[in-house]
Amino acid sequence: MNEIAQHFLATCAKGGEVDGGWLFAKALQQAQLDYSDKSLSRLEQLLSAIRERAKPSREALQETPKGRNFCSLLAYYLIEVVQRRTGASVDWLDRAAALRVFPAGTQLPDAPLTRLIANVPDQGAAFMPLGWIEARVLGEDQQTRVDDYVAGLVAQVERDGPVVWWTGMHAVGQLASWQMMMAADGGTVQPARLTSAAPKTFEMLMGADAKESLQRAGQAMEDNREGAAWQVLSYDGIADLRRGRVDAVMVMLYTYGASPLRLKIAFPYQPTQGSRRFAILDPTLLGANVEDAKISMLGGAMERGIQSIKWAFGTTWNQLRQAG
Repeated sequence: MNEIAQHFLATCAKGGEVDGGWLFAKALQQAQLDYSDKSLSRLEQLLSAIRERAKPSREALQETPKGRNFCSLLAYYLIEVVQRRTGASVDWLDRAAALRVFPAGTQLPDAPLTRLIANVPDQGAAFMPLGWIEARVLGEDQQTRVDDYVAGLVAQVERDGPVVWWTGMHAVGQLASWQMMMAADGGTVQPARLTSAAPKTFEMLMGADAKESLQRAGQAMEDNREGAAWQVLSYDGIADLRRGRVDAVMVMLYTYGASPLRLKIAFPYQPTQGSRRFAILDPTLLGANVEDAKISMLGGAMERGIQSIKWAFGTTWNQLRQAG
């Protein structure tokens, strides 16, 4: 449903209408939904005017194509503002999809407000903005302003830490998986970097002196002259485990801002040797500037980063993984 959300938002931004049209189409264009703070004030004025002057019925909002499209557009817009403010990853679900994704036993009413659910998986949050939108338009909630509603959603998303922590950990998983793919194929684990400035480009740190290249990269993470939201650095190293010293892909993460995160994780592996096959061992946290409980919350984002890399050599991370 993410594509539908983007279609609604893009169509409105161009001054058009989706199939079925919008209720209050002219007023929507006058509201200038441009994702700015002022747009939330304009949207507040729009909802107040609709409630006080048009006084639509519940049936007009829930049971007509124009009404449903109008409410859907506002839901998509409000959550898009939250995404832009936080950087959170959001998946739009209908009730049936949500029941498949959410933990077993989750109860969701079969009601109009569950027609669209914004799932924020990394932060363990889910929002049903249709309920609030309809309550505002129908006059059932006259207390919560649009900007307060958005601020409340942002606070829920960031209740355990800034979203950039999860974004950075996703990048940790990506870079670790890429490097492990190289190691599994018998290649060399070259120092590499990934940053928010180019989140899809693995920058290989080539040079005659690997140690010097790493020192420069480490200093660049400290200085952050590019103003990145996060940086990830990886290199070949050795991890000390109970079984002894083993080869490892070392990955460092720096995030920046009011609540910076710094950590280092070893991804140990057992290289192919004779009849012994290549094996990926359990990752080990080597250090962090926040408590372990907060790091544990980021594990899902790291795992999704690992799985997002499609290996090119006919195998996968999971096929080579074993308990360490």
